Order: sequence, then structure tokens, then C-alpha cells
Amino acid sequence: MSVSRIHDFHFVLNRGMKNKLKSLELFKKNKSLSGIMVTILKLLTPIIRKEHKWGKQRFSRYRAVCDDPEEVREDVHVYVPDELYRELKLLHQDLNFYSIAQLVRGLVNCFLEMADVYKNDVFQELQKVFDRWRVEDKEDRLTSREFLRQLKLIIRFLPGKNRLVTVYNNEYSPFWILRV
Repeated sequence: MSVSRIHDFHFVLNRGMKNKLKSLELFKKNKSLSGIMVTILKLLTPIIRKEHKWGKQRFSRYRAVCDDPEEVREDVHVYVPDELYRELKLLHQDLNFYSIAQLVRGLVNCFLEMADVYKNDVFQELQKVFDRWRVEDKEDRLTSREFLRQLKLIIRFLPGKNRLVTVYNNEYSPFWILRV
């Protein structure tokens, strides 16, 4: 039995973005900023996974919290489930984001821009995009034979004598480490 733990994620958010999040009609039932942000991040999980798979290297470039130097920045605590935090942490590491906070602000900003365009239909529009991605992934999936051929090529060109291949489970935790 796995128990879901919560990670207290502390970062800085500009007041304008914070007010936009709190004023969204879509989340009138949810009063807490943390709950709104966790809901958005969970909703955008397919985007996180797609970015992790196909995203470009960020070269750890610093980006300001907001463009306006006069805007007030506020501390925010978001209580993120461990599974979601682990995905964000892996994306941060693998694509070399400057910080996880920068990544979260970018995702939330993306959602806010979509909410401005689609208003109350933002969930339906996101679902359409995610359904299209699912179909594309199914069409592009490798057969077992193609997958093993690709794995054989990867293993052959790994440097060093003690080469390791790590297999991860669905929770992005190492499941099996193979020495090849």
C-alpha cells in the first residue's frame, strides 16, 4: 500500500499572476491558491510528460519572476503530491531548467493564457489536445522487436565497461538497474 505524501513547495510568484489565479471563475469552489495551482498542474500533466519527452534544453537560464520590476512578488506555499513533485523535479533536471519554480510559473502562465482565450471551455480544449496526442502516441509506438533493436543500439554505444541502464516505474522511481 502506498501512502501519498505532500511536498511543501515554497517559491515566489508575482501578485498579478496570484490575483489572476484567485479570480478564475473555473475555480470558485476552491478558495486556496495551493489547491488551484495543484489542480492546474495535475491537469497539465500530459504537457509535463510531452515536454519531458520532446522539450528543448534550457541551459539553466535565469528568468525573472515577472517582466515588470515594480510588481510585487509574494511568497507562496503549494502543497504538491509527491508523485507530481517528482515529475516536476525530473523535468527540471533533465531539461536543465534554472529552477522548479520557474517551470511551475511557466506552466501556470500557459494555463492562464489558454483560460484567457477559451474562458470556461479551457478544460474541453485541453482534453481535445490531449486526446490528439494520445492517438499520435499510439500510432508512433514501437513494436517489441523495434524497441529491443533500439535498446541494443543504445547499450552498444554506452561509454565505459560497467554500463548501467535504469528502468523506471510509473511513479518515476528507479524500478530496476541493469548492468550491461
